Amino acid sequence: MIDCIFQLIIFFFLIIDLQNKELEPLVLPKAIHAIPDEPEPGRKRPILNVRQDGTVVYRTKVFWQPSDGENYSKLLKLLDYFANTLMVKKMDPDLKRVLPQDALLIRADRWTEMHHIAKIMELCGNQKILIWKVELAVGEPKDADSKKKPSK
Repeated sequence: MIDCIFQLIIFFFLIIDLQNKELEPLVLPKAIHAIPDEPEPGRKRPILNVRQDGTVVYRTKVFWQPSDGENYSKLLKLLDYFANTLMVKKMDPDLKRVLPQDALLIRADRWTEMHHIAKIMELCGNQKILIWKVELAVGEPKDADSKKKPSK
């Protein structure tokens, strides 16, 4: 019986570790007026993490860092992979082009300079990629629970 309990504990530790692989430990900017994040059921959206120094991380792997300078080739390949493999695509009748329909979630540290996020957005507009839906992650203020309306 004790062996079964230990195996269950090990199993849950492994599951928890796999779930947190996409999220870097960042201090997100606080938002007072934000819409709760509710991704589409059954869809796995790509999440880019941007550290305070501008380093871009996806699933614990670094795809751009300040020492790379203007060399964004690894990040472009990653965005291309998102747009052409992970994301659902649909024909836009006005543009007469097939565009990704899923959003890219960018989680940036609250002290990350805006030009790092702007560069990612600029790369999303590349003619091969064309990711046009971008969401920015924010945290809730600590007193968010006190601002909620009491339930009846």
